[in-house]
Order: sequence, then structure tokens, then C-alpha cells
Amino acid sequence: MKKEILIIEDDISLLKTIVEFLEKSGFNCTQATTITKAKKIFDKKFYPIILLDLGLPDGDGLDCISFIKSIWENTGVIIISAREKLEDRIDGLNLGADDYLVKPFHLSELIARINALLRRNFHTDKTNVRYEEIEIETTDRTVKISGEHVDFSKKEYDLILYFIENESRVLTKESLFEHVWGENSVFMDNSDFIYTHINRLRKKIKTHTGENYIKTVHGFGYKLEIH
Repeated sequence: MKKEILIIEDDISLLKTIVEFLEKSGFNCTQATTITKAKKIFDKKFYPIILLDLGLPDGDGLDCISFIKSIWENTGVIIISAREKLEDRIDGLNLGADDYLVKPFHLSELIARINALLRRNFHTDKTNVRYEEIEIETTDRTVKISGEHVDFSKKEYDLILYFIENESRVLTKESLFEHVWGENSVFMDNSDFIYTHINRLRKKIKTHTGENYIKTVHGFGYKLEIH
């Protein structure tokens, strides 16, 4: 199932760019250009993530945060704003926002922040996770493929679990690095490093299934998909 995102932004050009990028990455995007329209939308439906501009035509986005959290406490709010002063960031976070991204920003960073927030708020609590022929017991971190136990390193285990939790969604290299090695990883700019780990996963899966489950999405990243 695709993750739902509500984007509250009045810059139509930026809004279109964000929506196109996120939808290519496997999200469903709902749009609102004013606070009034946004309130009517999220008053009726839960959104795991809300991207919130501050300078909106009918008010300050900061005034929306407490309202959002009062209705849907588990919604993750990421402020996207041209306001770059420290006090603006502090105000937003103190009011309940979960993250703050200053415009202009790279779309790859935006999706990395979204995925990081989704992991914090909605990480699986299942003890048994399955995808096709892959079965993971999260209590003891064991992996079976086609019924056989397969040894995975800690990083390989973290990667495959992350892929399964986000099946059919495009995961950027940045989000993979942040999830497995941390956002301050010294390997962040080394594409060969992540490629090596992905290849190891592919080989282990293909050895036991004959299938390549992890597909390359050129220019974006990778996704777990059977066909």
C-alpha cells in the first residue's frame, strides 16, 4: 500500500515538482494551497506525513501544527519554508513539528527526511515479516529464504527488513544510508559502497529463489519488487 502525504504549499510550481517526485517514489499525494482547504482535508483522513509551508495565503502555517496534532497525534509534520532563522526553526519544533527543511532543498533530502520520520513513527512491530519466499523473525533476527536459513550480516538484515517494510516503494541511496549507517555516515558519498551491499543481498536472494527482487530505479535508487 502506498503511503499517503498531504502537502500544504501555495507555490504551485514547487508543489507540482514535489508531487511528481514523491509519486514516482511510491507515495500518494494530496494537495492544499491554503490553511482552510488543508483543515477540511486532514480533519477527515489520517496522513502519516504532512509537508507544511509557513507563508500561506490565509495565515501562518505555524498556527496549524497544534491543530494537526490534536486531531492526528501520530501524523509526522515536516515544515518546508524559506524562513531560515534559528528562531523560526525553534518555534516550529517547539510547537510540535517533527522536522524543518529550509527552501530551496534537494528532493532527495526531502524524501530521506520523510522516510526517516516514517521509520521513527511507524516501524514494524511484527515478529514475523514475509515477502514472497523471504521470511524474517524479528525477535531473533533470523532470515529464511524458500524455507532455508540464510546467514545475513547485521547491515544486510537491516537493509532487507527496510526493503520489505517499504515494498514497491523507491528507496533512495540517501535513505538507505541514513537508515542503516546513520545520517552522518562517512560513506554517504560512496555509491560503490551501497552498490556492494545491494549486490550481496541480490545474490543471496537469487541463490535461493532464482529471482532478482531488488530492482534498480535509474536516477532514483532501488525498490523491492517481484516482477
